Amino acid sequence: MIRWAFLDVGNILLDEDPIAYRCTRLHWEAVQRVQPDLTFLEFMAAREERSIEGLRWPLYEVVSALMDEAACAEAWNVAEREIRGRYHELSPVITGARELVDRLASRFQLGLIANQGPECRTLLDDLHLLGRFKVVTLSEEVGLFKPNPALYLRALGDAGIDPSEGVMIGDRLDNDIEPAATLGMATVWARWAERKNKAWRPNDPDALAFRDSLERSTAQSAGRYRGPRPSLVVDHLGEIDSETVANLRS
Repeated sequence: MIRWAFLDVGNILLDEDPIAYRCTRLHWEAVQRVQPDLTFLEFMAAREERSIEGLRWPLYEVVSALMDEAACAEAWNVAEREIRGRYHELSPVITGARELVDRLASRFQLGLIANQGPECRTLLDDLHLLGRFKVVTLSEEVGLFKPNPALYLRALGDAGIDPSEGVMIGDRLDNDIEPAATLGMATVWARWAERKNKAWRPNDPDALAFRDSLERSTAQSAGRYRGPRPSLVVDHLGEIDSETVANLRS
C-alpha cells in the first residue's frame, strides 16, 4: 500500500526550462568567442542531437568539443553563478503544482527527492510549499545525486518505509523512474509532451525554438529508454489523482 508520495522539484513543482534556456545561451555566448559564426540554432541542434543519443550532460559534451578545458570550466562557472543568483526569477511554479500537492497531501505523507541546492529550499519556503513535505532530500545537502539509488534509500529511510510503500513522481526516466522502480517503488512519469503546459511561455523566437527542441529530444530519448517502465504516464499534473496513485504498483 502506498503511504508516501515523493516528488521531484524540477519540472514537477518548478519549471526548469527557463534555467535550461539561460544556461544554454550563456554557454553559446562563451563558444562564440572562439567560433563567432556558430548560430544559436546550430548550437542548440548539436545539444539536441547529443541529448537524443542518451548522453547525461549533452550541453557539456557540445561545449567541450568546441573549447579547451579551461575555457569550458570558466563558461560553466559563469553560468552556475548566474543561475544560482537568479534561481528564484528563473524557476516559476508549474501550473497545477499547488493543486497536486493538495490532492496528494489529503491521502499521503509527502517527501521531496531532487537534484537541487540550498537555493531550492529557500524558494520553496518563500512559496509556502516547503512545509508541506515531511522529508526533504536535496542532493547538494546530502552529497548524493540522482540517479544514485542511495539518494532514494536516504529518503525512504528518513520516512521509515519500505520502497513498496512509496511512489516517485518525476519527469526524467533515467534520473527519477529507473532508480525508484529498481528499488521497488511505484513511479509516475510526467513526460510533458507539450512543455507549454508547464509554466514558461516565452515570446522570444530562440526561446520558443529551444522549448520545441526539448520536446523533441524528450520524446526521442524516451524511445531509446530500456529501463523499468513507469507505473503511470501523464502529460500534465492534472492527470495525477490520489485514488489512482494509491493503487499503483512498481
